[in-house]
Amino acid sequence: MPSLSKYRINMTPQNCPVCTSKTETVSYRFVYDVGEFFIYCCRQCTLEFLRPLPLTEINERQMESIGDAELFHSDLFQALHKILIIAPEISRVQKLLGRTDYSMLDVGCGTGWISKIWADSGAHVTGLEPSAARAAVARKRGIRVLSCYAEDLDDDERYDLIVIRHVVEHLENPKNLLSSFVSRLNPGGLLLVVVPNIDCIGRKIFDSDWTWVLPWHCNFFNPRSLKYLLEGCGYNVAKSWQTPSPLWYPESFALKYPRIGAMLKISPLTMLLFAPLVGLGYISGFSDNLTIIAKPKSWSNL
Repeated sequence: MPSLSKYRINMTPQNCPVCTSKTETVSYRFVYDVGEFFIYCCRQCTLEFLRPLPLTEINERQMESIGDAELFHSDLFQALHKILIIAPEISRVQKLLGRTDYSMLDVGCGTGWISKIWADSGAHVTGLEPSAARAAVARKRGIRVLSCYAEDLDDDERYDLIVIRHVVEHLENPKNLLSSFVSRLNPGGLLLVVVPNIDCIGRKIFDSDWTWVLPWHCNFFNPRSLKYLLEGCGYNVAKSWQTPSPLWYPESFALKYPRIGAMLKISPLTMLLFAPLVGLGYISGFSDNLTIIAKPKSWSNL
C-alpha cells in the first residue's frame, strides 16, 4: 500500500522544475509498489516536488473516471462551484479582456461541464482532453474537443484565453508547457492557472496524511512558487486569489484516523462535514486551491 512519511534528510541534489536551482533537502519519503521516492523542498522558490517520478510516461497521468470529474454528479456541489469558483473567474477574465466574446482553450477540460459554463457566458471554447471517455461526454455538451495532451498540440491556432485547471501539478517540466502557451495567445490574451495549495490548512493539520494525490501529482505549489513559475515562463501576474474545496478532506481524515475513517464513505455529504475547516482555511488565507490570471510580459503594456 502506498505510504508517505516524514523524512528529514539530505539526498542526491535535484534540479527544481520551477527555478532550476539544485536542492538536496528532502521532507518526505513516498513508498509506492517496489520503489521509494522523495519529496524535495526548494530553498529558492519553495516548490515541493517528487523525485524520481513514479510515473514516467505521459499517458500514465491520464484520468479516466467520470464521477470525480463531475463533482460526484452532485447538483449542489456543481451549483456551489459555479457560483463561488467559476463565476468569479469569468467575471475577472471579462474585466481584464474588456469583452464577453473571446476564444478560449480549456486544457484538461474533462467532461466539459465547466467548459459549458464558460461557453454559456459568451466564450468560444475549445477543449483539450486526452481521455476518450471524458472527451465523449464533453462533446455531448456541445464542446469542441481536441483529443491529445497539451504537449502534443500541433496546430497554430491562437486564443484570447488559455485555462489550465489542475494539470500543472502533474507535469514533470511545467515551465516548458506554460512558456509555450505565450505564442498561443493573441495580443492582450490571458492565461488562467489553477493548482492545489500545499500550504492550505488541511496540509498543516494532516501533514503526511494529507491528500497529496500521489503518485499522480509531482509538483506541490504555494502562492510564492506558483508566482515564481509564471514569472519565469514570461508572464506578469494580473490577479491571484485562493479558493476553498472540501474534496481533499474525507480521504485525509481516513488516513489519519483509519478506524473512524473506515466508516466514512466519500460523498458530498461527508465533504460537507468538513465545511467549517474549509471555511477556516479560506478566512485565514490558507485555502485549498490557488488561482492566477497572468499576462505575457510581451503583451503587458497593451
